[in-house]
This record gives sequence, structure tokens and C-alpha cells, in this order.
Amino acid sequence: MESKKDAELVNLARMGNRDAYDELIRRYQRSIWGLACLLVDDRFEAEDLTQEAFLRAWLNLDLLIDPTKFGPWLRRIIFGVSIDWLRVFRPDLYRSTNLKNELELSQRPAPAESALERLQAIELRQRIWDAVARLPSRYRLPLTLFHLDGLSHNKVAEALGVPVGTVRSLMTRARQKLQPMLTAYAVEVLPALEDVFREQSIGEPSMLHITDGQSVAGTLRESGIPGEVSIYGDLMYEGPVPAGLDADTWLETRATFIADRFGGLEQARAYLRACDDAIAGFTQHDEVVIWLDHRLSDQLILIKVLDWFSRQNLGGVKLSLICAGSYPGKDPFVGLGQLTANQLASLADTRLPVGAAEYRTARAAWNAFTSADPAGIEHLLRTDTSSLPFLAAALRRHLEQFPSVGNGLSRTERQALSVLRDHGPLPGLRLFFAVQRLEEPSFMGDGSFYGMMADLADARHPLIEISDTLEHGLGVVSITATGRNVLEGAADHVALNGIDRWLGGVHLKGEKASWRWSPAVGRLVSR
Repeated sequence: MESKKDAELVNLARMGNRDAYDELIRRYQRSIWGLACLLVDDRFEAEDLTQEAFLRAWLNLDLLIDPTKFGPWLRRIIFGVSIDWLRVFRPDLYRSTNLKNELELSQRPAPAESALERLQAIELRQRIWDAVARLPSRYRLPLTLFHLDGLSHNKVAEALGVPVGTVRSLMTRARQKLQPMLTAYAVEVLPALEDVFREQSIGEPSMLHITDGQSVAGTLRESGIPGEVSIYGDLMYEGPVPAGLDADTWLETRATFIADRFGGLEQARAYLRACDDAIAGFTQHDEVVIWLDHRLSDQLILIKVLDWFSRQNLGGVKLSLICAGSYPGKDPFVGLGQLTANQLASLADTRLPVGAAEYRTARAAWNAFTSADPAGIEHLLRTDTSSLPFLAAALRRHLEQFPSVGNGLSRTERQALSVLRDHGPLPGLRLFFAVQRLEEPSFMGDGSFYGMMADLADARHPLIEISDTLEHGLGVVSITATGRNVLEGAADHVALNGIDRWLGGVHLKGEKASWRWSPAVGRLVSR
């Protein structure tokens, strides 16, 4: 048995060969017992926990997917039984006695990575871990989970049942306690000591996370998930998105629209360049993770980014996707922006690799969205888009922004006028939220909505009036008599006021709209 590899012994043990399992026990008993000792700081309890770990492993061998990973799997089991023991017999071990100090420590920035070459010599590592073994259990256990088992701060917090901030503060204090214990070796040991406290250990993949805006990006940075966070946040559900433009012309076209809508041409250019640079830097990483949700704005970012990646030579870079349409306890689910750092961290292990089906769907969708003929979108919706499960609903919602057959209003315009007719004048912010409650999922941001309302107020024949008192960019809004007539179908908004609107690659301009949305049949009609 001694000459056999772990995987062979596991397979024999699965068939009931106790000698094979006894050999596995012989190989791992000392290291597993030592790890239990380090975790619970009680050699006699560690013996019992070691026996329990081997018993659990024996009873659950069929759950081990890869027999070559028996050692790491067994180590996770001893971590589990040790933590269970600590929760029962030392439940106060991680309860903070000074919340103020814990908060202050958790908010301290992580120590800067040493510029010196990290020392790999075994004797220096041993000095560090001899010191770790002398730490109080309160600090030794999270440090062990973090470094030996490679868990992130969030995973350590989940294992111990404490907040992430507490784990970070315990790690900070552990470092503070270790330093004086290693003063005699400070010059040679401290570079290696920094290794203990890195969230991402040497040899682990370098990750780039791409998401849609500052809100989610900031929360991701607080989550403890390793890697660099960048933003790709162009809101392409409004403004020109025509096909066939080179990169420079595309940037200038989008920047000009954003500046006309919100001001600041140079700022718009800089922002869009940063978006492009965010994905262009993928070659510096081992994995790129795209974090988006089910809203139209994010689905358009998704198909554009995947279309771009489909034309790149990824080499060995892995491309993964996290696309959320719901979250437990969040009803309604508005988007990733409403999740906390811990909640975002819980999604990290749900990421899925982007494959041929996702690329194929994204390319087809992007071509259809940027086409001057929106019939391509309707054709796409008759095909299988299940590889990107939220795309079809998002694109259908996009089509509903075309002027309607009955009155020339987009769905958003119609909903806004309906709310004003039914509830009377409303401050801009209340109107925005009232309209959003009619959407599933949330459709647009307040800035885009206010711009749309301003267009209705500035039209030749205004459909609404806005007071001079501003509230978050928009004053009190009321519907006009013309607005009522249009809403009721007695007049047509486009016929009255003309149109100059881009919807993807379609430019509607003039006194007639060449494409209209028919709610009755649920599709576009050409005029």
C-alpha cells in the first residue's frame, strides 16, 4: 500500500478496502492532528477532532470529486470540525469587546506590499509559524484559515460566523502582535511576514473585475475579493450606437452625445477612454470577471464587451461572468448596486466561464442592436438566447422605447404622463420613483429620466410643465392639456413635435417615425 498514490488508495477505500484507508490515515494523521492543535490549542481535544475528521472522510468518500485532492479535502474537514468545536465550547472567542477599536482597525488600509524580494527559505517560514503558534487562539485561527487554507477575508468571516470587518481587525492585530515577537529577525523576516497577510498569495491568479459604475466598483473593492476593479459604464440605451465606426469615431460620437446631455466634452472623452482602457488591460491578468445584472443598461454593456473580447486573442486569460437577476432577501432586486460587500463576495464563486455560446449570442445581439434596421432584434428574439438569460427581456424592453403606434410615446414617456394624470403634479424625484415602480426590472437612471422629461417640457407643443424649483435636477412636474390629449390617443406626439432620437443604431428623425412599437401585437411596425 505504501507505494500507491493517494488517488489509488481513495478508489480502493471506496470499494471497502480498509487497509487502503488505514494507509491514508497513516500518511495524514500527524499533519491533521497538528493542524487541529494549532486551531483549538488543546492537544487532547485535537486527538478527538482528528478521529472525527477521518471518520467523516471515510463516510463521505463518494463526495470527493477528485481523488488526487484527498489531502486538501481532509484539511478542509478538520477545519470544519475544529470550527464547530470552537463555536460550541468557545462561543465568545470572536465577540468584540470594543466595537470602536474593531471598527477603527477594520477601516485601516491594508499594509503596502513590500518592495523587497520575498524570502522563500524554509527556516524563515518556520520562524513566522513558530510565532503564529504562540498567538492567542482569537488571532491564530483566522490567520491560519487565511494563510494555510487560502481563504479570503470574506470566506474566513463566513466560516467563523463573524463580520468581515472583525476578521480584518483580527488580522491587523495579529500582525501587530507578531512583529514584536520577530524583532530579532525583522530585516530578513518582515518581507516574508507580508506574505502571510496578502489577500492574494504568490502563485494565485491575477484577476481583473469589470463592472458598470462607481457604486458597484466601490463595494467590490471593500469586499475582500482579490484583484483589480475597473469600470465600463457607458449607458447605451440612449444616444447613438451605430454600427461600422472605428474606435476613435465611436468614442467621439458617444462623448459628444454625453456632453450634449450632461455637459463636459473632455470629461466624457476621458471617461470613455478609461472604459476602453479597462478592458484593453486584460492581458495583464489571468482571469477577467464581468459583474453585471439583468437591467437593459448592463445587458448592452455585456453584449458590447463580449463582442469585443470575441475578436481578441485571449491567450491563456480566462473570461468569466457573474450576471445576477435576483438575490435572496432583495425583493425587488434592483441590481448589484443594492448589495453589500459581503453579499457581492458571496457571488464570486458563482461565476461561470464565457464560452462559444455566450460569444455567439453576444455578437449576434450587438450586430442587431447597432443595426439601422431594428427588425434584426426581433429576428434575434426568435432564436435561442438562453446562454445570456436576461438578454431577451432586456431587448424587448428596448423595443418598447420606440414611439407607439397609438400616440407616438415611448413606454417611459407614457408611464410618466399616466402617473401625472392619475396623481397630479409631483416633484421630479417622486415622479422618477413612481415610474420606476412600473418597471421590472429597473430601467434607467434618474439623470436619463430627467433629460427625457426636459425634452417633453421643451417640445414645440409641451406635454408637461416643470416648475422653477429644482429638486435633484428636476422641479415639480405637471401634465399639460396637450399631454392629456396625446396620452389618450387624440393626438400624436411625433406628429406634433417631430422626433430626433437614437435607439441603438436606429436614428428616428423628422415629423414621422419610420418604426413604431405596437403594444397590441407586441412588435415593431414599419411606416
